[in-house]
Amino acid sequence: MTGGPNTIVNLAFRIAQQGMPVRLVTTRPGERIDPAWFWQHVSQLVGGLPRPPGFDAVSAADPARPLPIGRNDVFMATHWTTAQQVKYQLLDMNIKKFIYLIQDFEPGFYCWSNNHALSLETYELDFLAVFNEQLLRDYFAQAAVGRFADPAFVQSSLVFEPAVDRTVFFPAAQARTGRRRLLFYARPSNHRNLFGLGLHALRSIVAHPVFAYGDWEFQAIGSRGSLPDLELGQGRTMRSVPWFDYAGYADLLRSADILLCLMMSPHTSYPVLEMAACGGLVVTNSFACKTPARLQRISANIIAARPTIEGIAAALVDAAMRVADAGYDRAAPLDLPGSWEESMGSVAGKVAQVVSEWGRDALDS
Repeated sequence: MTGGPNTIVNLAFRIAQQGMPVRLVTTRPGERIDPAWFWQHVSQLVGGLPRPPGFDAVSAADPARPLPIGRNDVFMATHWTTAQQVKYQLLDMNIKKFIYLIQDFEPGFYCWSNNHALSLETYELDFLAVFNEQLLRDYFAQAAVGRFADPAFVQSSLVFEPAVDRTVFFPAAQARTGRRRLLFYARPSNHRNLFGLGLHALRSIVAHPVFAYGDWEFQAIGSRGSLPDLELGQGRTMRSVPWFDYAGYADLLRSADILLCLMMSPHTSYPVLEMAACGGLVVTNSFACKTPARLQRISANIIAARPTIEGIAAALVDAAMRVADAGYDRAAPLDLPGSWEESMGSVAGKVAQVVSEWGRDALDS
């Protein structure tokens, strides 16, 4: 599972820890939950903590087997499609609002279209917003998206910063020697990851002296094996790397000097943060309130380029020159929580409190 779904599971676990029964519900047709695998995965996500009572995972994807729902249940939408499903289900509920976990500006996933309109509509519904990153909440406020045009509504929302587990993501004990390695977070099917710009930028810099005369290898990660090896020019080939488990992924980041990870979104993207924690340099892109200055406050080892071929190429050359000159601090501090309990423990408590208050209000009315 990738960062977004893992965050959903982690937050649900923390809410269940508050003593509130929680069901994780999949509504995707054809999805099958393997309980043995899933609960082992959850255990790894939460550091081996015991499963709270009343915490379960179920499916609501089969119309022939409808999921029983209590009229006083409260929904937490985790994607615009689930928010649209909740919108109609609320008609039969005693509590007419929901929790909305927002991890990106999802209308930006689409051209101006049905999906763009439907996802944008969800921000006009009646909900308590829970944001994954302050940068993202700031973007919604600045863009006056839906109900976020009201400063009081913005102020009422909850925010947590993503955790980067320092027991997993940490710099290597010794500085790397030998061949240099550049990783490209290459996801052609996720348009906001700007695969095309990144590839063109890489092809434009292999002839630069810092790369042409240096012993560099180029590797593509994140595509789950769907990307073939690609020629970059100047006799250089970018090799596709297979999908690793969590510990293996962290080891790969530690073995690299530069990560190119682009995100045409106000969210940073988890690999950016994890690479910075592993002691490498990260080249990403700016976007709206996700400015170079704000990214530098997270880590001095994050280089934010303008989202153009030339801007990304210049940032990659800058990073390679810093590597060649050992001109950066591999142990630079990362201004983020070091555990998910630190990250979202208080937010989970507040969500549980709000849900309890909604339930009492519904009983009183």
